[in-house]
Amino acid sequence: MNAPSVNVQVQDVRPALLDLHRALIDSERREYERARGRLPDGEFLAALLEDPDLAWLRPLTGVVGRLDALLEEGGPQSAPELEACVAQVRSLLKPDPAGPEFQRKYAEALQRSPGAVVDHGRTMLALRGKPV
Repeated sequence: MNAPSVNVQVQDVRPALLDLHRALIDSERREYERARGRLPDGEFLAALLEDPDLAWLRPLTGVVGRLDALLEEGGPQSAPELEACVAQVRSLLKPDPAGPEFQRKYAEALQRSPGAVVDHGRTMLALRGKPV
């Protein structure tokens, strides 16, 4: 696959993936605060970065950051890395109650959050090259 088609695909995937990431963080924040009480934004951000209960989100956060960095770099040399990044997104976004931690927690989050379900669907369509 050449660089322009990879970039077009990634450009289509990125907005849906960002919406999904945001929906998952919002859902986790509601659950986290339900158990611990309301937190200011800064304290919740610190919890996202440090609390083991929220660590399951880090692989998705990492791939979003990697995707953004690759898009910023641009150029044909980024094409293989972009393909690998898209493959990682596909691999992560497989909800499975019996799977690895991310897939288990992802499946739970999709059960709790209708918004995340919608964004999951939009992301999957984008990953298939369909308009969202």
